[in-house]
Amino acid sequence: MKSSILLQQPRIGWIPPDGLDHSRPRAVRLTVRGKALVALALALLSAGIVAGVLLETVAVREARESRLLLRETVPTSGVVTRLWRGKGENRQPWITYRFQIWRQTYDNDAKIPLGIWQNLRIGSTVPVHFVPSHPDLSYAYDYVKMPLPSWVPLVVGFSLAFCGSFAFLPLLRQRHLLSEGRPTPGTVTKHGRLQRGSHGEKLGVKLYYDFYLLSGALAHGKVGPIKNPPPIGSAVSVLYDAENPQISAPYPFPSPLVRLVVQRSFSRPA
Repeated sequence: MKSSILLQQPRIGWIPPDGLDHSRPRAVRLTVRGKALVALALALLSAGIVAGVLLETVAVREARESRLLLRETVPTSGVVTRLWRGKGENRQPWITYRFQIWRQTYDNDAKIPLGIWQNLRIGSTVPVHFVPSHPDLSYAYDYVKMPLPSWVPLVVGFSLAFCGSFAFLPLLRQRHLLSEGRPTPGTVTKHGRLQRGSHGEKLGVKLYYDFYLLSGALAHGKVGPIKNPPPIGSAVSVLYDAENPQISAPYPFPSPLVRLVVQRSFSRPA
């Protein structure tokens, strides 16, 4: 009953905000923030395509090299020229080895188990296998480098492209509501808990509101986080989708990505 009283008062004599009284679809255009979001989304989509293609090239090349190393190698010996540990928790042991074939010297790096690595010194002799047709392809001991899994390019490319597509959703939602949405008065009913970012900064609170549909039915909506929400009980204008009232937002939008195109009328001189 309280919500009904709060909402019936604004409905009497309520006037839609400027521009919302125009016939639908209303003309809209991107704001600066909306253009920045489009640029970000397109960049992510492009990055997904480029990353997928590049990683696919790497995966195909490494798979081909791995087949050569497993099928066509010839044994020889090499000399350790460097020992080091990688970064990270496991600190992977690495060596650089050098071997000579047909008066040509080749250098390569290899991951080595810690137990073997601890017994090596600069100048230690290590067993090496190389591909005669491509002597630059080799491995030390019996540890062949694993090729990039074939699923990695697909996952990385799809993930970036998905993030780019997902970035379009707020823009499409606002554009649809501003162009096709039905305006109605609403009332702020609740503030959610304060939400903070990953670094502790205040993002704002979630705003809950009630509004009436054209049929007279009461509907509910929420939006946020909003840094400076209107007080509880405040009257707000709401745009909602006539076919799906669950899609709604207070107007003006808290973070506008689109805006109405100003309609100007020109009168012909007498």
